[in-house]
Amino acid sequence: MFNNLYLKCINSLLVYVYKQNVKKYGFTPRGLFWNSKESQENRFKNLTELLLNYTSNKVDNTTRIADIGCGYGDLYQFLKKNFEKKFSYKGYDINADFVNFCKTSNRDKNEIFFVSDHPIEDCDFSVMNGTYNYAVYKSVYRWEKYLIHNLKKNFEKSKEGIIFNLQQARSPKIVNSIFYTSRVLMEEKLKKTFNVVYSFYYNSTPNDIYFVILNC
Repeated sequence: MFNNLYLKCINSLLVYVYKQNVKKYGFTPRGLFWNSKESQENRFKNLTELLLNYTSNKVDNTTRIADIGCGYGDLYQFLKKNFEKKFSYKGYDINADFVNFCKTSNRDKNEIFFVSDHPIEDCDFSVMNGTYNYAVYKSVYRWEKYLIHNLKKNFEKSKEGIIFNLQQARSPKIVNSIFYTSRVLMEEKLKKTFNVVYSFYYNSTPNDIYFVILNC
């Protein structure tokens, strides 16, 4: 079990690292440690496909989405452009600079962005797009503990489930501060905590594995 002081320490380190990276690269995909706008868009498409496949509100109701680690709010813009009436969006990030950027960029919807590492109200699905890729520790064990702890917090506020992606490798490792997981080992680990776990691979994002954890 993580104590609050330990969590605050990790989150403070993450905020510092991302602030420094944005100073260097600006509010761009690279500022969030993404390779390109194209790879970012591909991840959005894959995550949205999974949302559409697993949400129960497919006809009459909108699906309430909590975007954990929302960054610049790019997923919101993607959903607004392609699925405006399908999803109801709330964005969360531990970095106040990112949240303020989102509010400034979306003045008509600035009330949908919050400083938090988990949903502050119930939602249907929590979505984490690369949220746990950047590791501030070199210990795979400690980072996986941090990952699972956060997944549990998000799951508690998610009526239908959570969807997230991780970088993949043959075995778990942290290289240049990027966390890589083994698809098989991570799925086994998740099933020790959650009842229904699925994993998916897409050719458009060959380094990523997507996980769906359902609340049923």
